[in-house]
Amino acid sequence: MVDFVKFKKPKDEEDLDIPKKRGRNNFSFKRIFLWLLIFFIISSVISSISLALSPKIAVIPISGVIMTDSSSGSLLSSDTTSSREISESLYNIVSDSSVKGVILDINSPGGSPVASEEISKAIEFVRENGIPVYATIGDVGASGAFWVAMSADKVYSSRMSTIGSIGVTSAGLSFEDLIREYNITYRKQTAGEFKDMGSPYRKQTEVEEEKVQKILNEIHSAFINQIADSRNLSYSHVETDSTGEIFLGTYGQLRGYIDEIGNYRDALTDMKNEVGNSSLVIDYGPKPGLFDGIGILSSLPNFDSKSQILLR
Repeated sequence: MVDFVKFKKPKDEEDLDIPKKRGRNNFSFKRIFLWLLIFFIISSVISSISLALSPKIAVIPISGVIMTDSSSGSLLSSDTTSSREISESLYNIVSDSSVKGVILDINSPGGSPVASEEISKAIEFVRENGIPVYATIGDVGASGAFWVAMSADKVYSSRMSTIGSIGVTSAGLSFEDLIREYNITYRKQTAGEFKDMGSPYRKQTEVEEEKVQKILNEIHSAFINQIADSRNLSYSHVETDSTGEIFLGTYGQLRGYIDEIGNYRDALTDMKNEVGNSSLVIDYGPKPGLFDGIGILSSLPNFDSKSQILLR
């Protein structure tokens, strides 16, 4: 009779087998991970190409005070709109053949005349290249924002939107009475008779006031001309409403400044009907500031002793 004896593998042989199994498992895991990575990369590329080729409607929000540079406001909040950023986006849209239409989503009290004109010229460039531009006004679209809106092909506003304010203002703080009361001496040295014109430390002369008023009148006239040309209205027609006062969307429609009483959704629906219902809606707006979400600094006033010319 033969006894069958079960021989136990030497310990060193067992140790040799274990890493082999682990090596095969690791190899299988790596292959799976590699295939998944390749799949996601290919899917991402296909999705990007599909998105790039799909027809789009570009939505550009314009909110807050319109200035040439967003650094004019707080570094921690974005309560200003940079005309340079907006106009650059508009010029880039022309070079993107997939963009079929543009909607300006406006909620702004106005801003500087230079910034407003910069955006207006960019809008005209987009229109000249066959891309329709609609403007929709929310709570407010006054002064410089009104200038911008008038440059669009079609303008929408609520019947209660605050619009208009076709006027120009120059304002600044004045400390001459305070200086006189506390017997403070204001010393100046200038090369040029009017170099310190507008200084907050002394009262303006009549000649200086006349010079400033002349500048304001020229800007005001340019404002009126821009609206008249954009809306196909006479200068005298627009001049009647250029007292600087605000008015509602219903009056704006009556006077030929507003095409449709409606909101953003109405503008988007009409744009899709014009360029195609399958168009994707892409937000081309600037990125928010660091603390916009919690409102830090956004409500603080920006005190500046210098005079600024703004469209009002």
